[in-house]
Amino acid sequence: MMRWLYGLFGVGLVLLLTLWFGVNAQAEAPQAGDELDIWYLSSEQQLTLADVYDNDSVTWEPLQSQRASFGYTKDEYWFRLSIDSASYDRVLHVGYPLIDYLNLYWVKANDITTYKLGDRQPYYQRPILTSEFSVPIPAGQAGVMYFSARTESSMRLPLSMRSETQFFDTQMQKRLAEGIYFGVLLCMAVYNLFGFVASREPEFGLYSLYTLFFGGLMLSLDGLGFRYLWPESLFLQDKGIPIFGSLTLLTAALFAYQLLRLKQYRRTLARGLFIMAGLSFFTLLVGIFASYRISIHVLLTLAAPGCLYLLIVGAYLWRKGFVYARMFTIAWGTLLLSVMANSLGYLGVIDSMFIQRHAIMLGSGIEILLLSWVLAVRYNEQRREKLEAQQRYNEELEGSVEERTFELQIALRELQDVNAELEKRNYEDSLTGLYNRRYFSQQIEKEYRRAYRSKRPLSLLMVDIDHFKKVNDTHGHFIGDQILKGMADRLKDSAKRPGDIVCRYGGEEFAVILADCSQAQAEAFADRLVTQVRSQPFETDSGARHITISVGVAELNSQSGQSTEHLFKAADEALYRAKREGRDQVVTV
Repeated sequence: MMRWLYGLFGVGLVLLLTLWFGVNAQAEAPQAGDELDIWYLSSEQQLTLADVYDNDSVTWEPLQSQRASFGYTKDEYWFRLSIDSASYDRVLHVGYPLIDYLNLYWVKANDITTYKLGDRQPYYQRPILTSEFSVPIPAGQAGVMYFSARTESSMRLPLSMRSETQFFDTQMQKRLAEGIYFGVLLCMAVYNLFGFVASREPEFGLYSLYTLFFGGLMLSLDGLGFRYLWPESLFLQDKGIPIFGSLTLLTAALFAYQLLRLKQYRRTLARGLFIMAGLSFFTLLVGIFASYRISIHVLLTLAAPGCLYLLIVGAYLWRKGFVYARMFTIAWGTLLLSVMANSLGYLGVIDSMFIQRHAIMLGSGIEILLLSWVLAVRYNEQRREKLEAQQRYNEELEGSVEERTFELQIALRELQDVNAELEKRNYEDSLTGLYNRRYFSQQIEKEYRRAYRSKRPLSLLMVDIDHFKKVNDTHGHFIGDQILKGMADRLKDSAKRPGDIVCRYGGEEFAVILADCSQAQAEAFADRLVTQVRSQPFETDSGARHITISVGVAELNSQSGQSTEHLFKAADEALYRAKREGRDQVVTV
C-alpha cells in the first residue's frame, strides 16, 4: 500500500511541476502578443462613453504596465487604447475573470461596437466563450477601444492582444495546466472518500470535503466554474469565492483537529481550531447574505491568520515530537505562502497577476498532496499499531485461556446448581414442601402419555380438609398452616411408591397422582388415608386438633379417548360430591 501511495504522490507532484513550468513559461512570454499603449482614468461617479470620448475636461494617464492593478476600490476605471489595422484576425483579452461589469466600446471610423461583459452578465452573452473576457478583432479593422470597469473584487485588468492562433494556443496550454491541477484534486478527493468508506475514519471524509471545497474555490477564482459548472447561476458566480473559501477553512480546521488528535495532546490548541471553525461558519453566512465586497474582505481577513494558526499548531506538535507534524507543517507552510501572496495580490500590494493566479495553484496542489500523504501514512501506522496490539492481546489471551476455562467451568457448575435450585423452588410449594399446582399440571400430562403408551391404569385423588376455614377463623392462620404441613407429611408417608406424586393444588386442597394404579386400588388407598386422618390428631401449638378429610377418586380410561381434563374433572366432581354428602368419606366415579 505504501509503495502505491508513494507512486501516486510522485505522479501528482510531477504533474503539478509540469503545470507550474507550463504556466511560468507562458507568463514569461509577453513578446507573443502586440505591445499596447494604454491610457486610463478613474472616477467616483459612473461615466458614459460620451463623457470620456474626445472630452478635454477629463485627464487620461498612461498605464505603465499592461497588467493594470488597483486593488479594492469603489471607483469606476476607464481605459483607452488604439488598435491599428492588421492583416490577420486578433483577439483582445482581459485575463481576469472576476470583474463585475466590463463594457467595451470599439470606436471605428463608421460605427461603434459595444460589448457588455462581466461576471454579473450571463455567460453565453460573451462573444468568445472563455473563462475570462475576450473580444475578436477582425483583420483589416482599426479604431480606438474604450473600457469601463466596475467591480467589488480587486480591480485588475491584465490586457493582451494576440493573433487568433496565438490566443487559442495559449488558452489550450492554460486549460491543460488547469486540467492537470483539478485532476490531481479530484483524484485526492476520490481517494480519500474511498478511504473514509473503507475505514470509517472521520478525517478521511473531512479531507475529501476539504479537497472538494478547495477545488470549488479555485474554480471560482479562475472563472472555470462559471464556464463549465454553473454558467446559468449569477448568484453562485458572485458568491462562489466567499462560500467555497469559508467551507474550505471550516473543513480544514475540523480535519486538523481529527488528524492531529489535539484532544489527546493540547486542549487549548483544540479550542483554537473550534474557534477557527466557528469564524469560518460566520464568514459563510456573511458570504451568502452580504455583498461580495464585504464578504471577500472578511474572508481574506480570516484566511491568512487561519493558515498561520494551523502552521503554529503543526510547528508546536513537531517540536513535541509528534510523528506527523513535520509534513503537516511543511504542507500548511506551503499553502500559507501562496495564500499570503494571493491576498497581497488581491489587495494590490503585489502587482503580479502570475503570482495571484498561479502561485496558489502550485502551493495548494503540493499542500493537498502532502496532507493526503500524511493522512494515509498515519492511517497505515495506526493500522499497524492496532495489529500489534491485537497480537499482544491474543498472546495474553492464550496465556490465560486455561485459567479462564477452569474458572468458567466452576462458574458453570455453580450456575447449574443455582438453576436446579431455582427450578426446584419454581415447582415447590413454599409452605408444605410438596410440589405445586404448576408441577401437577405438567406431571399429569406426562403420566397420561405414559399410561396411554403402556396401556396401564392411572388414578387421581383430590383431597380436601373439611371445615378448614373454621380452623383458621377459630385458631388463626398460624395453626392452620401447621395443620397443612402435618397433612402434607401424612400424604407423603402414605404415597410411598416411587411413581406416586403428591401436590398441593391450592389452599387446603391436595392432589395425589397414582401411576399404574386401578380405581379399586386408589379407593383402598383413599379409605386408609381418611381413616388415619380421622383417628390420629394433629399436634399444633394450641394443642392436638382433630380434623377429617374428603377424597374424590377417578381413574383414567385412555382407551376410550379420555384426556387429563376429563380425569381431573371427574376426580373434582367426586370430591365435591363427598363434601355435599356429609364429608369425611371417599367418593369414586
